[in-house]
Amino acid sequence: MKKLITVAVLGAASVTLAACGGKLGEAEMMSASGSAFSKALYNDYIALSKGEYGEGDYTDSDRFAEKAMMAASGKEVGPYNPGEWQIPSNREAVMRGAYDRLTAALNGTAKDKATVQLARAQTSFDCWVQEQEENFQPDHIAACRDAFIAAMADVDKMTMVAKPAPAPAPAPKAMVAKPKTWSILFHFDSVKMLPGTNAKIKEAIAYVGNFKRPRVTIAGYTDTSGSKKYNAALSERRSEELALTAMDMGLDPKNVVMRSYGEDKLAEQTADGVKNQANRRATITVESK
Repeated sequence: MKKLITVAVLGAASVTLAACGGKLGEAEMMSASGSAFSKALYNDYIALSKGEYGEGDYTDSDRFAEKAMMAASGKEVGPYNPGEWQIPSNREAVMRGAYDRLTAALNGTAKDKATVQLARAQTSFDCWVQEQEENFQPDHIAACRDAFIAAMADVDKMTMVAKPAPAPAPAPKAMVAKPKTWSILFHFDSVKMLPGTNAKIKEAIAYVGNFKRPRVTIAGYTDTSGSKKYNAALSERRSEELALTAMDMGLDPKNVVMRSYGEDKLAEQTADGVKNQANRRATITVESK
């Protein structure tokens, strides 16, 4: 299974292949030179190339091998631009946002402060782009995406400028925080959230601090307009969009669980084929594990 690719990226593991041919064999003969970032890219691109080679996808194996060879030579190797790939239209906005976030980090201080983590983010993103263009293995797409999100979270933490510690606040009264849910509404047939939702997302993120072992469930939903199959995919994209937005605003990915329910759990009960704003939503539920 191609999931070997993601395992290689996440764990920096390599797939042992005898007598690899094509560009992979050529890339493996090279000794990486240049910066620490280039060397980290080389290692991860080799792992991606091996994973594709092992699955018989020699075209993508060669692509990753070419990137590995560029990195080994100390040349600048940028991430795939999703705008140059055949990404499904309903995924373009999410991937463009992720690409912009990655390129901003590449242009900042992360190459020096979070070298391995940034390389992992770039190679995981390329894995995501490649799988998303193929668009027939949702679990593999999600695995590459999640690896990218986790790596970027590490990059953000390691490049964050430390702020002076605030004066200690009075000890709060003992209390047990209760689970709480925020509902975020979306435009019709879209992953675009309605205006004014950022305040709700920030409030939910702040509420996480009330728990020692928090669990944040982000779930997507739709109304009953459209087919069940289409709505299942749309609800997944809404969950994904809200999760990425919340993580960009400071939500720790390690606490997040993502779910999607399509039109199965309506906020307001309607007949089939009914457009309903209250049902076009995603929710953030914060509670204790």
